[in-house]
Amino acid sequence: MTKRKESDHLERIAAQGCIACRKLGMGYRPAEAHHTRFAAGAGQRSGTWFCIPLCPEHHRLGKTAYHASPKRFEMMFGTEEALLDETLERCFK
Repeated sequence: MTKRKESDHLERIAAQGCIACRKLGMGYRPAEAHHTRFAAGAGQRSGTWFCIPLCPEHHRLGKTAYHASPKRFEMMFGTEEALLDETLERCFK
């Protein structure tokens, strides 16, 4: 995949707004791309096509952030696989 296509895809992901905030009924909140872990080895991140949109609070900063506690995050919002399916569905409507 070219760098341009990767960049375009990441922009489409982030433009959706945080998927966790949407599930909480908070509406649109700016997001950054979270590279899922399920499709990669230990300590690695997945490629560009395996990203979901998360705001900084749900990605890396808050108590319910994925990087603070992946298990807690998935109990609240669903698995990365399910969130990725939802994200890709919204991307390619």
